[in-house]
Amino acid sequence: MSGANLTGACLRGANLREEKRVYCANLRGANLHRIDLEGANLTGADLSKVNLSGANLRDVMFRDADLSWADLSGADLTNAFLTDANLNGANLQGAKLKNVKLERSKLLEANLREANLSGAIMPDAKLTKANLTGAIMVGAVLNRADLSRSSLRGANLTEASLIDAYLARTNLMNANLTNANLARAELSTANLVGTIFQGATMPDESIYK
Repeated sequence: MSGANLTGACLRGANLREEKRVYCANLRGANLHRIDLEGANLTGADLSKVNLSGANLRDVMFRDADLSWADLSGADLTNAFLTDANLNGANLQGAKLKNVKLERSKLLEANLREANLSGAIMPDAKLTKANLTGAIMVGAVLNRADLSRSSLRGANLTEASLIDAYLARTNLMNANLTNANLARAELSTANLVGTIFQGATMPDESIYK
């Protein structure tokens, strides 16, 4: 299926697990609800506005893929590779993103409400205005990430690494940052009402007690 054009196609519930080479395919606007693509290679694919809700996307290679405004709600992306991917405006509410690779990915205005991002690798990610309310981000790596004007209200960032992260006007109300590393992070205009910093390394590199 390499380079295939399936714009607007309906592959609802299909099993393409054996079709490993799907890179550079055009699936824009396709209905792939609950599809099984575990381990597939979708490098450079156009998946903008595609419906991948509830899909099995474990270990999928999405490097350089366009997933802007895609519906990935409830999808399982455990161990997926999304390095340099475009996820602007994507709906990832309730998605499983454990140990996902999101280096330099774009997630502007993305909906990650209550998503599980435990162990996610996200250095240099762009998350401006993203909704991460109630997200689980235990041990996530967000060094140099841009989280300005995003919502992390009630998020669990225990032991997360936010070194040099940009959190200007970010909503961290009631977020849990226990033992997190915020060295040199920009927090001066963030909403910190009820935020838990127990044992965290603060922007001035002091330990919060």
